[in-house]
Amino acid sequence: MFSIIPDALKLLAAALAGALAAASILIVINAVWWLPAARHEGRDAERTAALQRSMELIRERGKTNAEIGKLDDASICRELGGVWMPDKDVCE
Repeated sequence: MFSIIPDALKLLAAALAGALAAASILIVINAVWWLPAARHEGRDAERTAALQRSMELIRERGKTNAEIGKLDDASICRELGGVWMPDKDVCE
């Protein structure tokens, strides 16, 4: 009867040692392989999103510049909320 308890403790100790070894291996794999890869993927995704947004802003700015380029001084003055004084040739 006393011989069963030490065998059960040996099995428990072996199971705990195996679990500890497996957990240690997974922690090392995570720190060395998975985590840096995830960081690089995140950086790449963020960089791609920022570049896409920059391209959209440049396209919008190009359209705005084209529209503004078509306006004369009086039209620009009115768009900005001013009043064009043709006799003085100024916007007030």
